[in-house]
Amino acid sequence: MIWIIKLIGAVLVGAAGFLFGAEQAAVLRRRTTFWSELACMLTQIQDAVHYRAPTTSCLLEELQAGNYPHLMLSECSSLEAYQFPAYISSGDATPFRPLFEQIGQVSAQELCGQMPYYIELARQNGARQEKEYRAAARLYPQAGVCAGLMAALLLL
Repeated sequence: MIWIIKLIGAVLVGAAGFLFGAEQAAVLRRRTTFWSELACMLTQIQDAVHYRAPTTSCLLEELQAGNYPHLMLSECSSLEAYQFPAYISSGDATPFRPLFEQIGQVSAQELCGQMPYYIELARQNGARQEKEYRAAARLYPQAGVCAGLMAALLLL
């Protein structure tokens, strides 16, 4: 009877390891999706500023109504004060801070001239994160199971 309980415990520890690994891969997937959404949002900003020149508050309302759940725009009071989610490293977010700080401060022509650079930077970050995610999606759950089984063996 004690071996059945130990076996069930080992299976649970292995499953917990798998879930931990899967969660780590999911974080990378959220980052990939974030960068894709950011590139789309920046393209929307560029088009809106170029063709309609809305106020920043109207632009923010349009963006909040858009389909950008990973950008967490609902928590944003103004584009100038936009904060990247906590799961995006500050090193990746830093190049974009000047862009958001200058929205509404510079001319539409100047802003539209800078947007292709930021859109491409977001796409490059997304491609890098996608590459990391693809490797992690295979590795992390398997490594989690292995670590969980090793812990279970030590407990037996």
